Amino acid sequence: MRLRLASWLLPIALLAPAVAPAQSASEVAVKAAFLAKFGAYVTWPDASGPIVICAVGSDVFGNALDRAVAGQQIDGRALVVRRLDSVDRGSGCSIAYLAGSARQTVPAALTALRSAPVLTVTDSRESNARGMIHFRIAQSRVRFYIDDRVAAESGLGISSKLLALALGVRARGR
Repeated sequence: MRLRLASWLLPIALLAPAVAPAQSASEVAVKAAFLAKFGAYVTWPDASGPIVICAVGSDVFGNALDRAVAGQQIDGRALVVRRLDSVDRGSGCSIAYLAGSARQTVPAALTALRSAPVLTVTDSRESNARGMIHFRIAQSRVRFYIDDRVAAESGLGISSKLLALALGVRARGR
């Protein structure tokens, strides 16, 4: 099973040669693909209804995120994209990509979602503040770190298969 996960996640991770300070179209597409796939490796306390991926703040994805989720389902649950200027516990997000905006910074969004069952995803290009998953460019590839401790505090479970692909993991209980 781990090999199967790596077989589709690894090619995504290897796609993005991001050498310029601005995100390239391929980097954006890779991050969008990761967001669409992360939900398959996370368990939520309430696993009913669609998996709602919220792009919060500046729209770094354009239509790449919509293309990545088009026609996708995870365990029979549809994937839905919402774009928000700000987020809070009642926003209805399952996964929140936090880019920050004039209305709400990334740290403020993380505070608003603290202990909520929402997988928070941040990006080193947008902020040093880290969500449960934090994108970073390493060796010209899109990679990520995982804070499994914060995920557990929010009632989320992250599969060991996804943890194994991370550059680094802050483990539960440390």
